[in-house]
Amino acid sequence: MTAEYRDILHELRDDGVLVITFNRPEQLNALGGSLASDLIDALRTAKLDDDVRAVVLTGAGRGFCAGADLSRGVPGGPRDESRAARLDRMSWPADVILALRDLDKPTIGAINGAVAGAGFGLACALDIRIASTAARFTTVFIKRGLGPDFASSYYLPRLVGMARAYELFFTGRFVTAEEAERIGLVNRVVEPEELMPEAIKLAAELAAGPPMAMTFTRRALQRSLQSTLEQQLEFEWTNQLQAAASEDAREGILAWREQRQPRFVGR
Repeated sequence: MTAEYRDILHELRDDGVLVITFNRPEQLNALGGSLASDLIDALRTAKLDDDVRAVVLTGAGRGFCAGADLSRGVPGGPRDESRAARLDRMSWPADVILALRDLDKPTIGAINGAVAGAGFGLACALDIRIASTAARFTTVFIKRGLGPDFASSYYLPRLVGMARAYELFFTGRFVTAEEAERIGLVNRVVEPEELMPEAIKLAAELAAGPPMAMTFTRRALQRSLQSTLEQQLEFEWTNQLQAAASEDAREGILAWREQRQPRFVGR
């Protein structure tokens, strides 16, 4: 099953893995053209599609995503435009990040090459990141006279710690794939030819899991970033009661008793 977009490639595999490929390779997949709106639509559609069980995001060509497309100037519109109009024009970064957060399905980044600026924030917002040895990361904002965006200031300290986040934002220096793995920015690093097979393999494993439990786990981890211990305990227990009453929970326990792989159906 496929869907047609202008600046992304979109393929839903038989195993429930949706592969979204940013497809502006000549611009290193910078967020221009219709790429952002295509991505938002694809993510919102995937949320409602029960056949989608996990999502892999990657880039065509040499880049994963080189950030916002600055070929037409600084984002935000003309300097003499009203503040309200400029804020409205710049609402799309939040729409992308919130569409990712609200997806309710595991997301994996297959980081194939250059990651910069808004693309850096986008990568940080994914659940799991697998990087090619060819990948390089930079926040870059400071070198353009800009502050962080695309929720990079939210996610980066939670991935690498506050001290490293300050350094990476203040210097805008490049980080190799190997360093990114060492500091916790990515989960693992593989050779370029192994990147998509590794990402698809992991995504298929997650897609075969119990959808309700995957959703509850994802939501619990997201909420843990703001919740008190008491709030988190209440959230876990409320969702556990619902999960425990599902067919998938009964199948998981039965499969364990019968010493076989469970077959989860999403109910």
